Amino acid sequence: MQEKSILIVEDEGVVALSIKAALTKMGYTVVGIAVSGSEAIALAMEKKPDVILMDIHIKGDIDGIQTTEKLNAVMDVPVIFLTAYADDETVSRAIKTGSHSYLVKPYNPRELYSNIEFAIYKHRMKFRTGSNRERLEMFLTKAPEAGIIIDMNNSIVYANSASEMLLGWTREEMQGRKFFSLLNPAVSTAAGPVDAMTRGILNIDAIHYLPPFATVSTKSGRNRTVTLKTGIIREDTGENRTILIFLQEHSPQL
Repeated sequence: MQEKSILIVEDEGVVALSIKAALTKMGYTVVGIAVSGSEAIALAMEKKPDVILMDIHIKGDIDGIQTTEKLNAVMDVPVIFLTAYADDETVSRAIKTGSHSYLVKPYNPRELYSNIEFAIYKHRMKFRTGSNRERLEMFLTKAPEAGIIIDMNNSIVYANSASEMLLGWTREEMQGRKFFSLLNPAVSTAAGPVDAMTRGILNIDAIHYLPPFATVSTKSGRNRTVTLKTGIIREDTGENRTILIFLQEHSPQL
């Protein structure tokens, strides 16, 4: 998997370290922490991060917005403003830089993750970089349906925000867990009785079966009826190593 790197521009040390810890937990590589505009530009030019998290009121002669304007003149990198200031004048100035997004502190970790992933997705799609799976994962970040990727050993390797909302577990709680043990998908008769062939195969108990209509377990202990769509992810090497599973809560037709 291609590394996803982030530069933090924040002049308050405790805040910067807290953001770094949160990003590291999310799986990102923090390539540096800058406290001023000039330092941010120098680090960005050297490290070439995928995303820059930019505070607005920082040390030095130029603020975060002016720093972003200078960066735009020398390189193409997505900037996400992460600041405590949300007054109209500041927001208006920030918008004019063409930054990816504007988040107000205290930030929501899930919202920060989604914005970072989508910023990387948009930027890499612009140049068509990254592997098939990476581009798929970044697309799923904004997908309204729950999307989970499992490997051939049945382990969850990716879960998007919509799956957190549907199932109750966080992405970190799901990652590495066995999909069939965690969700316990069972055939649902929501679309009618199970046919004889499917019943016969299930009675053999020799496969992990993903029915088009299933009941799945959630963190709260409540079962939900969902529709399932699956696909094998084409790796760049030509190997088939992971499976994409879409889950959408089933709404009975009235």
